[in-house]
Amino acid sequence: MLKFVNIRGDLFAAAFCFFAQAVIKLASSLILTRILLPEAYGVITILMSIVYVIELIADINVTLFIVRDKDAEQRRYLDTAWTLRLGRSLLNSVVLFVCAPLICSSIYQLPALTAPLRVFSLWFIFNGLESMSFPLAIRRKRSRIVMYSELAASILATAATLLYCHYSRDYWGIVYGILLNRLIVVVMSYQFYRDLRPRLRWDWAAAREVLQFTKFSMPSSMITLGLSQFDKVAFLRLFDLNLLGVYGLAGNIASPIESLIARISQTVLYPRVAHNARDNRETYGLKYYTENTKLFVSILILPALVGGASHFIVAVLYPPRYAQASVVLQAFMVRAALLSFASPAEDLLIAAGETQVILLGNVLRAAWIVSASVAGYYVFGFVGFAYGVALGGLPPLIYYLWLQRQKGLLIVKYEIYKVALTVGVAALAFLTSGLLSAWWPAVRHHA
Repeated sequence: MLKFVNIRGDLFAAAFCFFAQAVIKLASSLILTRILLPEAYGVITILMSIVYVIELIADINVTLFIVRDKDAEQRRYLDTAWTLRLGRSLLNSVVLFVCAPLICSSIYQLPALTAPLRVFSLWFIFNGLESMSFPLAIRRKRSRIVMYSELAASILATAATLLYCHYSRDYWGIVYGILLNRLIVVVMSYQFYRDLRPRLRWDWAAAREVLQFTKFSMPSSMITLGLSQFDKVAFLRLFDLNLLGVYGLAGNIASPIESLIARISQTVLYPRVAHNARDNRETYGLKYYTENTKLFVSILILPALVGGASHFIVAVLYPPRYAQASVVLQAFMVRAALLSFASPAEDLLIAAGETQVILLGNVLRAAWIVSASVAGYYVFGFVGFAYGVALGGLPPLIYYLWLQRQKGLLIVKYEIYKVALTVGVAALAFLTSGLLSAWWPAVRHHA
């Protein structure tokens, strides 16, 4: 079992730290909801949404370059990339600080949020000061350094947040806790690869290479931003708040699963295939399939299990009035399964130098979601809308597989194995949950 799990491996670290942080968040929320009023969470939600928007609009994602490029460990590239990221972060901080009164008064009609929003602008400065050790750790296939550092920071910051909120009884404890979390991560980043500590430096040739590699990140991030809000905006125009609550409940269950899949793909798989692409261009396509069996199994099984047992899960956890959430959850697990196929394929293509897939994949996803969700609504109603959104990962997946074939990187039999595993696990989960539902009176009554 220890050989299979590999507790010192990056895959185990990603899964363990993800679930540990989920437990920390759940425990802290149970405590904080007994200390703070709901308005405090409303304030934090607004602050985080504003920061999320600004971060995505100005995203240049230098980590992609550091992990993939063969010369990225040279000081001129590391220092220039760090200087670029710091400059972007300082600009974000200034924009947020200066525009805080306008954002709070004009958009949210809450002038009282100006002060916490200005304090929150420090988040960007802390983020920009982080050293390049974490991208280097991912490049060197030691992403567990990043995972365990973030977990340690989360534990310390959560403890500080709970202590502060216990005495203050307001949202400032959460604001300071989030900033402290980022600051601790920054400090810890300087404890690794000390010989490569960053310094301000501008090399025009290096900057051009970094920006050339990451030029698709910003428009792709803006599409991601739009897609993250599209279904909610469209939903309010097509359905009532009751169905929105059902839809949101299913999304809350699905979101951690999709986040885990993306995390494993980006921090464990991508550095592996990038390393193999730098090492031997002739064999890295085969190694993508043969050296990542446990990784593929780990990200394919979870959505298949939850999707197959979606009715049982909703029936056990929630009252009968939320029964429709099982259909939406099943649709979202189809989306997660598509992500389990598409995200690794995207990583492989980026490692091969096809960085345009970052943008084109999102364009295809956006075109499908906008058209299919509306068409699904008019043909099948609520369920059609949910599946129209959920199947947004299908067009980019088809594009990625086509491009893999064009570049000689597609091995069909391994893809068939992955499909068979996903379908088999989903069918087994469906049959097992059906038997349990028949034996469990409460679930049978729910149906």
